Amino acid sequence: MPGLLKELNLRDIVLFNVVAIVGIRWISLAAATGPASISLWVLALLFFFIPQSIAVIRLSKEYPLEGGIYEWAKIEFGDFHGFVAGWCYWANNLVYYPSLLISVAAIAAFIIPGTSSLSDSRTFIAMITTFLLWIAIGFNVIGVKIGKWVQNIGAIGTFGPIAVLAVLAVVIATSGRSATSFTLNDILPAKLDYGTISFWSSMCFALAGLELAAVMSGEIIDANRTIPKATYLSGIAIVFVYVVGTVSLLVGLQSKDVNLVTGLVQSIHRLEIKLGLNYLSNVSAALIVIAGIGGAGAWLSGSARILFVTGIDNYLPHYFAKIHPKWKTPYVAIIFQGIIATVFLFMSFIGATAQQAYLVLVDATIIVYFIPYIYIFGAAAKIFYRQINSENSDKLNLKSKMSFVLSVVGLLTTILSILLALFPPEAGGNPIFFFVKTFGGSVAFVGFGILIYYFASRKKFKSKRDINSVVKNGIQE
Repeated sequence: MPGLLKELNLRDIVLFNVVAIVGIRWISLAAATGPASISLWVLALLFFFIPQSIAVIRLSKEYPLEGGIYEWAKIEFGDFHGFVAGWCYWANNLVYYPSLLISVAAIAAFIIPGTSSLSDSRTFIAMITTFLLWIAIGFNVIGVKIGKWVQNIGAIGTFGPIAVLAVLAVVIATSGRSATSFTLNDILPAKLDYGTISFWSSMCFALAGLELAAVMSGEIIDANRTIPKATYLSGIAIVFVYVVGTVSLLVGLQSKDVNLVTGLVQSIHRLEIKLGLNYLSNVSAALIVIAGIGGAGAWLSGSARILFVTGIDNYLPHYFAKIHPKWKTPYVAIIFQGIIATVFLFMSFIGATAQQAYLVLVDATIIVYFIPYIYIFGAAAKIFYRQINSENSDKLNLKSKMSFVLSVVGLLTTILSILLALFPPEAGGNPIFFFVKTFGGSVAFVGFGILIYYFASRKKFKSKRDINSVVKNGIQE
């Protein structure tokens, strides 16, 4: 895309995917469910991650365009659907940044020995979270040439604690001191009930995000080749980290003892005590914070590009399409994204009413988060269906049919996850009230986006009609 620098190579996109998708808290959440989560990871790989990989690879090759999912949905389904997909993708990130960084800030309290009690301090969490957010923003405004290193170093911060935990777990397990048993009966779910399926759908979306890098296609060197290769390589790394991390964590802790936020650091600390070691948990906490900055930077830079391309198309104010004259980044979109994220961040801290409003928004964005994946799988299925009808080779036709089936499987998994998000088993309280709050909030989010599209479309139509009128009158004269 004119004005943007092509600075991202294969290594950058592989690390970008890893830091964007791997969430340390998802490992803790899986471990808290016990060893049965291992088989659920495998099922999530088969029913969501592999279909997602195939869809993203096909769409990136077909349409290697800045804006990614926005452009995919626009080309395959029309301008309205492109805007809705892009709007939902951007809107759900407004709440994602605070929730990610709040958990990272809680882990930051474990960096210095004896300061773990700060993880319960609202002031400490608020200060650290805001600081980390604007570090990520600053580097992304300066440019992808420098900003990409936030994600690259963040990916190293992701691998570091997992490597430490895995080595400690192997030493403890071989000495027969594992806190958890891993027999076949332990690994298989005891029952396939509503709660298990709901948890599995959450694990599927712990694996979501391969499409994020494609949003920055205009800044990727040879995007239609780089993204597919990076998807394969990062996919292997992501699955490895999740499965190895979950198993290793359970070697250190029983599932009932796992803290959903700090579980990984907890387990490293427990294992290092057993081996008479020190400071490994503190170093790991520092690495997790680095990974959190990288993850926030990845989602910030990716979703800001949605504002950028919709600004170019005049659905949002055109200043979002501005590129910095020196750093060649969509700096207005990035800074605006940071300001809105900061507002949502403080909503989670100031006063009971604001916190309640924030929690409503969290519930609402659960559904909003899933909507773009309907477009991803739907667009991929359309492309594969066209290929099935146009290919003469039986071998190619079989490959397209398999890809089409997997895209439909991904689509059905997404729809199932939306339904489960409306009635999660852990919601508690009145399920009807939760449904109304979640569904109503989601409709409000999407509805606000549709209103923006409606007024922008009318303005564009009026402008086009005025230009045509001037041209027509000029010809008649």
